[in-house]
Amino acid sequence: MKKVFYVLAATLTSSFAFAQEDETSTPPATTWGGSADAYYKYDFSKQMNGLTSFTNSQDSFELGMASIEASHTFGKASVFVDLGFGKRAGEFSYNETTDKDINAKFLIKQLFFTYQITDEFKVVAGSFGTHIGYEVLDAVDNKNYSMSYAFSYGPFFNTGVKAQYTAGKFTAMLGITNPTDFKSAMDAGSSQKTYIGQVGYIGETGSAYLNFTSGSTNPTPGSLIPVSNENKTQFDLTASKTISDSFGLGLNATYAKTKHDFDSTLDGEWFSLVGYANYSFSPSLLLAYRMEYFDAKDAAPSLGTLTGSSVFANTISLNYKVGKLTIIPELRYDAASEDIFLDKDGAPTGGSFFGLIATTYSF
Repeated sequence: MKKVFYVLAATLTSSFAFAQEDETSTPPATTWGGSADAYYKYDFSKQMNGLTSFTNSQDSFELGMASIEASHTFGKASVFVDLGFGKRAGEFSYNETTDKDINAKFLIKQLFFTYQITDEFKVVAGSFGTHIGYEVLDAVDNKNYSMSYAFSYGPFFNTGVKAQYTAGKFTAMLGITNPTDFKSAMDAGSSQKTYIGQVGYIGETGSAYLNFTSGSTNPTPGSLIPVSNENKTQFDLTASKTISDSFGLGLNATYAKTKHDFDSTLDGEWFSLVGYANYSFSPSLLLAYRMEYFDAKDAAPSLGTLTGSSVFANTISLNYKVGKLTIIPELRYDAASEDIFLDKDGAPTGGSFFGLIATTYSF
């Protein structure tokens, strides 16, 4: 789960390194890693019906993202750097890219510093992936290649400072950041902040996290940057449970409410319920199923095509591992309450059915 990944990423060290009590001793080596992904997608309507992140293509071989990660720890301090290159990284950092350069430059996905004040308490400052939701940006860390609606319409990252306290199996986090999905408040055109929080429990065979975010993307007076006047508050629950060595379950329940500063008719709310089931036939073969109900019937117009509808989405993915390479054949069918998709004749329809085959590689 993304919460575990972002908590652990801040303290990653090389397996050849050792804890440093004396900061004058030889520092440990920098740890390097990364991943890459690509896919081919075919929509049976022969249309680009994708309304979720990263797979909006048709009958095309697509490069996803190449990532390079580095971490270093010395004494009580550490740094984590995560760079991405490609369309997936560009869509993730949508406030920093345009359609013209979305594939053309490296982007900072994450860059944060950690200071471990005590064994239980640490402070993290920089830009870090959101704590909201079950899925994460890097395809190599998900079992399904396509993304849920909950991921696609929730926050992607925050830039600011947060404090985290861990006591045994329990953890708590509070933070204050720039407007959501902005590396710089200057780019957001907003002096207001976003507030984030989390309480979690990590057990022997499962974990659960209750997450919170609330903030505004209001422009400052006289700003020339066209940003929203919405205030968004979101509550989010994620949980996972290992049933056996072969079978595991996951859950994501999220609710978001938006309020407009100047026009209450633009207020709205939406929610999503997502269930995950994974079954391992062997260490090299896993079957992943995701079921989602996304309700945007009362959503604000800013949610776009989905506003006024609900979607029931089913995704089944096979993960075949060959060393560090994973091959993912996937089928997905989305059924909507309104005609928000297109059929093979370009006419509105309520369903979308596509297949894809993806590859991911970690190093």
